[in-house]
Amino acid sequence: MSRLLEAQHIQTNHKLWTALALIEAPEAVYQVHKRYFDAGANIAITDSYQATVKSFAGLGYSEADAINLIKKSVQLAQQAREDSKTPQTKWIAGSIGPYGAYLSDGSEYTGNYQIDDKTMYAFHETRIKALVEAGVDLLAIETIPRLDELRVILSIIAHFDVPALASISLKDTTHMANGDSLDTFQDLVEADPNVVAYGINCTAPQAVAKTIAILAKQAKKPLLAYPNSGAIFDPISKTWSEDISTKDIFSIEAKDWHDKGAKLIGGCCCATDDDIAILAETFHN
Repeated sequence: MSRLLEAQHIQTNHKLWTALALIEAPEAVYQVHKRYFDAGANIAITDSYQATVKSFAGLGYSEADAINLIKKSVQLAQQAREDSKTPQTKWIAGSIGPYGAYLSDGSEYTGNYQIDDKTMYAFHETRIKALVEAGVDLLAIETIPRLDELRVILSIIAHFDVPALASISLKDTTHMANGDSLDTFQDLVEADPNVVAYGINCTAPQAVAKTIAILAKQAKKPLLAYPNSGAIFDPISKTWSEDISTKDIFSIEAKDWHDKGAKLIGGCCCATDDDIAILAETFHN
């Protein structure tokens, strides 16, 4: 979402990051989703990663207004799906970013924040409810840096009984960003009845093959991987360090991830519809 919004000259250097466009430029959000579907994407992830009641409240919006904006993120993706004429099957996944994304300080890549389970539950519950009510096909739990937060999110989802993708950020190839073990993460998501696939996102491409190979040893559910380009994120400016060639990442390297066990493959920050088109062509052949 971020790179294609920036290509439309939409402001993302903001505490809301891409969710600011739900207020200021919803047509641009729709265009991003449509471009991805037109490129061959099967799953659109809603522009709700940093869209929470608490986030919008900081700008003076009421809870009702915030819920409507979260639902709008689904409606824009649904409209893009309807308008895209490409033949692949298309799903809408409601994005659930971590509490660290709300803090807007890069802590979704560290898990370095203090919050109790009760507060965490309240933070995530309203957004999940709004996404489900708006009609998502599944939920995308993304860039989660710590196991306790994932447990809370899954406990909320259990009340709605909707399928979910669970994806974490990494410290290294055997640990979540805050140091919780990859094994413990895998045990949790393999046992959860709502998780239909799990893996990693917004990590460097170089970490994908080894991490997927480790997970594949015990995996009974499909694995997923959608890394960033390998650029470095600056949490102050909300920008990435540089443009990196992604052609090999989304063709040669993606084939290797698939061979090692990843069945859902995509791109995170700094990815574009061109990358998805490369993926679609790579696996079509």
